[in-house]
Amino acid sequence: MASGNSNFDKIITMTLQNHGKEIFDAVSQNLPLYYALKKRENIKIVKGGRTFTHPLYYAVNSSFKTYGKLDVIDTPIPDNFTRAEYPIKIAAGSLVISTFDLATNTGDKEKLLDYGELVKKDAEISLSELMGVQTFKDGSAANDFDGVQHLISETPATQTDVAGIDPSASGNTYWRNYSYDTAVTAFNTSQAGLTAMNTCLNQATFGRQGPRMVITTKSIYQLYELGLTSNIRYVSTELADSGFKHLAYATMPVVSDDNCPAGNMYFVDLENLWLQVLEKGNFDVTPFEASHNQLTKVALMYVFGNLTTGSRRTNAVVDSITG
Repeated sequence: MASGNSNFDKIITMTLQNHGKEIFDAVSQNLPLYYALKKRENIKIVKGGRTFTHPLYYAVNSSFKTYGKLDVIDTPIPDNFTRAEYPIKIAAGSLVISTFDLATNTGDKEKLLDYGELVKKDAEISLSELMGVQTFKDGSAANDFDGVQHLISETPATQTDVAGIDPSASGNTYWRNYSYDTAVTAFNTSQAGLTAMNTCLNQATFGRQGPRMVITTKSIYQLYELGLTSNIRYVSTELADSGFKHLAYATMPVVSDDNCPAGNMYFVDLENLWLQVLEKGNFDVTPFEASHNQLTKVALMYVFGNLTTGSRRTNAVVDSITG
């Protein structure tokens, strides 16, 4: 008996498949910190330069004090200004298009989705994911960003070089974030969690300067949520219309970030945390060039940047929450 292609019966041969044109993202993580930096326009585009810097005013003029009516007033020339200096890091990846696949992805009826546009979209999502991951790095790897774990350290007093300044040096306490090191083993039942949070907020607040956002893991976020019970309040200050699930603490949004280290909760001063990027390295794409030994075209997408801050003391971390 004669037979045809087993993959095409009568119905399949005569009926077109209904192919949706919306691509669903099953890759992106929960990255509220990266989102908040973009929303607050804390992604600073820099024209050029060898490094990123923040000017710092780190001490008062010592001549200002009380005097007797005939006392000689001190006239020092204070040297109270310096700069925090951050290296420029490179985040990059490749876009590869198959010449054969590009040829098949043509025609009015045959082309359901644009192959080239999908490759570019994939690259943008992938690089955005990498940027979100890099914002939480600890700075220990040579090519990594100076992320949250480096700028808001669990051991700030023992760090010897953060942006060219030695936080461990005598008198340099201004260049340390606050770290709450008491273990929190009963977040809800003993109010230990709220005690840690209140301490961090108070220690990292100086007048109108201080944390603007609390970031933690999903498990600790759940502990905080359960502890609030009927007093849960949802806010939309930093994350309005973002879609990120968040709660309130002292008017600040509390969120979970997939890149937050286990056991930690960060109090972040968004007023003084910047993702600096070179103007000619801001999700730029090189021209596509044909490969010499394959039927492909290759381009590179890249970012030249780093996470920077000019105020470490207005940030804090709880570094040991276990239950």
